Amino acid sequence: MGAATSKRRGGSAAAVLDFAVAQILGDDTALGALPAVLARMVDAFGLRAALAFQPSGGQPSAGTDPAVLAVHPPGAVDQALLARIGVITAQREAAEGPLAVTLDGQPGSVLLACSVPVDGRCLCALALIGDAAAPDADGTDAEGTDEEGTDEEGTDEEGWDAETRATAHAVAAIVATQIRHANDIATLERSHAELADQTERLNCLIASAIPGVLITDEQGTVTNVSQSFGTMFGLDEPLAGTPAASVLRRVARVFADPVRFARRAVAVLRARQPMTGEQLACADGRTVEWDYWPVLVDGRHRGGIWLAWDMSDRKELERQRIEAQRRLAEQNERLRKLDEARNQFLAIVSHELRTPLTSIVSFSELIKGEAEGLTPEGVKFLDIIERNADRLHRLVGDLLMLDRLEAGALPLDLAPVSVADLAAEAVRSAAPGAAKQGIAIEVSTGEGPLVAADHRRLMQVLDNLIANAVKFSHRNRRVLVTAGYDGGQWRIDVTDTGIGIPPEEAGQLFSRFVRASNARTAGLPGTGLGLSVVKVLTEMHGGHVEVDSTLGGGSTFSVWLPGPEAPQ
Repeated sequence: MGAATSKRRGGSAAAVLDFAVAQILGDDTALGALPAVLARMVDAFGLRAALAFQPSGGQPSAGTDPAVLAVHPPGAVDQALLARIGVITAQREAAEGPLAVTLDGQPGSVLLACSVPVDGRCLCALALIGDAAAPDADGTDAEGTDEEGTDEEGTDEEGWDAETRATAHAVAAIVATQIRHANDIATLERSHAELADQTERLNCLIASAIPGVLITDEQGTVTNVSQSFGTMFGLDEPLAGTPAASVLRRVARVFADPVRFARRAVAVLRARQPMTGEQLACADGRTVEWDYWPVLVDGRHRGGIWLAWDMSDRKELERQRIEAQRRLAEQNERLRKLDEARNQFLAIVSHELRTPLTSIVSFSELIKGEAEGLTPEGVKFLDIIERNADRLHRLVGDLLMLDRLEAGALPLDLAPVSVADLAAEAVRSAAPGAAKQGIAIEVSTGEGPLVAADHRRLMQVLDNLIANAVKFSHRNRRVLVTAGYDGGQWRIDVTDTGIGIPPEEAGQLFSRFVRASNARTAGLPGTGLGLSVVKVLTEMHGGHVEVDSTLGGGSTFSVWLPGPEAPQ
């Protein structure tokens, strides 16, 4: 294949360059003018086609097909030629100056001209495609002068005159410059849009801020102000653009001591030091807290931010909180004194009752010993006296013990205890008295570890529960006591088939002097202290007690005692 030579048809290289500059610089994107510029170059230099592209998407060494910017005439470059041009362009790594090559299997030769790379990117390159045999500048036939270009791909510099090469390179550089300029403008516009968006968001945030916000620049002029600031100080006109000093003077009139505020504001502005948490009273009774923060950029003062907080509601809440604390303290003191007086009263009453009760019981036993001189009715009366004296004696004992337990004056004597043996012992103790009332007591226990407990106090828990179960059961019924170990704790159940407990009253039974309403109605005796003792003693052992009852169907009281196994 012979070397291709540019063939001038009309206009000089300078005219083409002038046209390119006018067209490209007059277009906003540079790409809109490219088709006309390529058409002028094809016509002026007698080319078969002209192509403007970005090598490998702007990366000369990527080795992929170039990104086409424009081609003239349209469709003149097929995909195979485009791929070949891309490979050659990538191999030369966007070297400065145009390069003319002949392409194996393609007619004519190609003049490649790349713009100077920017940050490793070639923004524009031109490929001028010439005919196979074209007359050179002096009109002679150049066909066959390049032996390398005849058989294989190689350089073909002689077929392209210097003006054509220089023009192609210059046009590529102009287009690249315009593309870069357009990219810079787009980047700048995006930055301006982002800045405007951020500014708008800041303005919205300032406008809707709960505290009053006043922002000034380095000249002391107000740049931003929140709506709440104007509302707080009765300023309804626009404040942006006005001197901050005049705004602060108007604000000073709101305070109870305007002179103090004005002096303090001037001192803060002069010092340019942060001020936080300073509270001032207003003439209308409000309290406003002021903060000031100077804005420094690279150590230079660029303005300041004033924050004003209406503390009136917070002050009122603080006053109410202090008043509530004072009242609570007074109430606690009254309750403490009442509790102390109650304890003293119970102690005195219990002590004063114990002595006569002891005498009553003792003399009742002595009189009953002289049964020969008593009538049957007299013996019956003595039994009533003895039974009620004993009941009153237990009541006094329970009251004293509860007070000592709750005061922590009755420590536990802990030792290894077998819960199963304890349950069996409690049943044996209660069985004779229950039999007199026609109640049978059964016991069922399982195996488990010993627990660290006070044997006497746990026996008192079971005695109270079994006594209650017997008292509230019907004759010829039974009470079942079960004890088992599961899940790391002992469970003791005392179940009866008695009158049961109203559901709404079950949760109150463990309080002092509380008895179920149906027990009171039935006239069954009791003080309402036994279950209180059960609860306190169980909790002292680290356990808890619950009740499950059906009205008219009986009750189950459950005591849980924690492990682990105590040493034997």
